[in-house]
Amino acid sequence: MSSHHRKRRIRAVRTEEPEDAIAARAKALRPFLGRTREERQTALRRLLRTERRAARCGIGYDAIRHAALRRLMAEAEKMNGNNEIIARTRPHMRPGTS
Repeated sequence: MSSHHRKRRIRAVRTEEPEDAIAARAKALRPFLGRTREERQTALRRLLRTERRAARCGIGYDAIRHAALRRLMAEAEKMNGNNEIIARTRPHMRPGTS
């Protein structure tokens, strides 16, 4: 390989901040999750399972969608009053941490 090819680097350009993209995706998904809390949680569990399966095989995985689904699941669990369970099982989702 010539020196010309070794100096090339992969460059990426973001058109928006990841936090903004995740918030927008979560907002777009909310209307399709169901009307009741139980319907929402069931739909979110199914969608998260699908996303984790895609992450394992590497086909069709969307990191922003996965993050948005996790955020929506945390919101649904928080609405249930499961803050203690969230803090114990998912330390990265403790209230007040970023």
